[in-house]
Amino acid sequence: MFLKEDFIQSLEGCEGFLRDEMMAAHQEAIPISVRLNPQKATGPENVFPVENTGDRVPWCPNAFYLNSRPSFTMDPLFHAGTYYVQEASSMFIHHLISNVFQDKRGLMALDLCAAPGGKTTLLSSMPHFRLVLANEIIQTRVPVLQENTIKWGAGHVFVSNNDPIDFEKMGAMFDLVLVDAPCSGSGLFRKDAAAMDEWNPGLVGFCSARQKRILASAMHAVLEGGYLLYSTCSYSREENEEILDHIMDSGLFESIAVDVPAAWNVVESLSKNKSAKGYRFYPNKVRGEGFFCTLFQKTGTSYSRSQHVAGKHELVKPLAVLEDWIIPSPQLRFFKKENELFAVDEINLPALLQFKDSLRLRKSGLRLGSEIRTDLIPDHELSMSSLLSENVPVLDLSYEEAIAFLRKDTIEKEGSGKGWCLARFKGIGLGWVKLVQGRVKNHYPMSWRILMRD
Repeated sequence: MFLKEDFIQSLEGCEGFLRDEMMAAHQEAIPISVRLNPQKATGPENVFPVENTGDRVPWCPNAFYLNSRPSFTMDPLFHAGTYYVQEASSMFIHHLISNVFQDKRGLMALDLCAAPGGKTTLLSSMPHFRLVLANEIIQTRVPVLQENTIKWGAGHVFVSNNDPIDFEKMGAMFDLVLVDAPCSGSGLFRKDAAAMDEWNPGLVGFCSARQKRILASAMHAVLEGGYLLYSTCSYSREENEEILDHIMDSGLFESIAVDVPAAWNVVESLSKNKSAKGYRFYPNKVRGEGFFCTLFQKTGTSYSRSQHVAGKHELVKPLAVLEDWIIPSPQLRFFKKENELFAVDEINLPALLQFKDSLRLRKSGLRLGSEIRTDLIPDHELSMSSLLSENVPVLDLSYEEAIAFLRKDTIEKEGSGKGWCLARFKGIGLGWVKLVQGRVKNHYPMSWRILMRD
């Protein structure tokens, strides 16, 4: 792959940049890495053939490399949320977060620029967070974020569609705010050659200004003593180290350094004016793409905002209709929106009320389904959830049947009994079918169906 000369020249002097090695790395094959869902997969041997399972990603548990790229679209376990295909370098945020929070639990995280959901699902699998709010400002990117978070099956993930300034108005609420900022994307040129043609110094300047605007609001959403994690998939100093100085200039944060094993080949850099610590990833040094991240702890107090007093949610008592559908838990609270039933953990209810009154929520609690008289029409979200009862009837599918189900085709399989069943592949739920007079009715979401026919 050819790298433009003005791009290469713009990186001269960046910590760890080596021109010839960088050029050579862009001629090599792209590493393929995935991260397992600990709620659905106990190990890679349950998901991929042994011969295709490579080394583990050193800085992120449950993540490993594949020796070759399979067709993820044609893998039912991919659609079941058993794993997420994620670039290895970007998973380094797990190392940063686990180092500073260690054994702390019951925290709240905001993923401010969340689509398509890779970092959101990573946060939701960490034991530190009882609530993760995934926000995406661009409305057209919200559906894929919803889809990926629902497939992951974490009921403590909420999704919103708001401008960062709306979180500034809410005041400090979060123990961690992650800003994976929109950027010029130079770190992903090896994956997206067309992006190289779009790169220019003007784009870098535009992205830097946008990153500062986002951070101006994000900084005020962090609780005192909490952390701000900033990252990009860019190599440019204007989007990385210069942004670190901008954050330090606020007077609200101090730079945090964590121990990084030398064997990982992560390049540690310092900002020019404030010596804030950043971490650079180069494809000639790590098995991953270009990435940059940094961590700050909030030591100052943001200027005060008038806090909006959240209203009340109309809770309903646990309904008899749910007894056969979900694992009972005294911590669960239930509410209705028209005839739709939702469940939320009691500890997250105050936050949900605040979000409901201040944000455009697109996913609020676990959607269980629709109550029709004394019956429940189960929602697809319930089929993906860890709250689903083991007493729910199941229909196990072969590979060919699973692909037909995911295409929303008619499944040529006779089912015994009648009513709702969880369609499964290798013991993992794919969605709902309904048995009617020995026939199988496919209830997979139409907008998620596989379109590939080859």
